[in-house]
Amino acid sequence: AADPAVITWLREEWQPEELQHGAALRRYVETVWPDFDWVGAYDGFARDYRSGRPAPALPARRALELAGRCVVETGTATFYRMLAESSPEPVLAEIAAHISNDEIRHYKGFYHHFRRYAQSEATGRTAILASLWRKMGDIGARNTYYAFKHSYLVDNRGRAFHDDDYRAFRGRISRRVRSHYPHRMAVRMLLKPLGLGKHSHRVVVPLAEFAVRRLIGR
Repeated sequence: AADPAVITWLREEWQPEELQHGAALRRYVETVWPDFDWVGAYDGFARDYRSGRPAPALPARRALELAGRCVVETGTATFYRMLAESSPEPVLAEIAAHISNDEIRHYKGFYHHFRRYAQSEATGRTAILASLWRKMGDIGARNTYYAFKHSYLVDNRGRAFHDDDYRAFRGRISRRVRSHYPHRMAVRMLLKPLGLGKHSHRVVVPLAEFAVRRLIGR
C-alpha cells in the first residue's frame, strides 16, 4: 500500500486488462454457444471456489510475493499461447493470442517490481526458489476442476458429476497439451527471477524443460 508505482500499475493496467480478458471470453462463449448457461456455470464455480480452502498467506517479503505473481503470469501466458496455437477456431485463437501477449506484459510488470524489492530486501536465490516452488503448487488445479465441474453440470442437466468425468476430460486433452504447450517459454519465464548466469542458464534450461515435459505428459 505504500508503493504508488505498484498501485498505479495494478489499477490502471493490470486489473482493467484482466477484467477485459474475462469479458471477451464470456462474449465469445455466449456468441458461439448460446445454449450454454454461462451465468449458472459461473455462479456454481464461484460458490465452490469461495468455499474451498483459504488462499495462502502472503509471504513476509514483498519480493517473494512478486516472484509468485511471475509464476501466475507464466501459467496464464503459456496456457493462452497453447490455446492460440492449438484451437481450430480462428476467432478463439485470435482472442487467446491477444490475451497471451497481455499476460506476458503483466509478467514483465511484476518482474520489474520484483527486481526492485529483491534488491532492497536483499532476497537470496534460495528464498526465491522456494517461493516459486510453493506458488507452482498453489495455482491451477482447483480452478480448473471447479470450472470443468460446473460447465459439465449445466451442459448435462440432470446428471450427477463424478471425478471420473474430470479425469476423462483431462485424458482427452492431454495429447493437445503435450503437442502445443510452449515448454521452453514456460521454463525461461519461471527461471528468470532466479537471475542465473549464462553458463548456469545453458545447463539448467534444458534439464528444466525435460522435467516440465515429463510432468505435463503425466
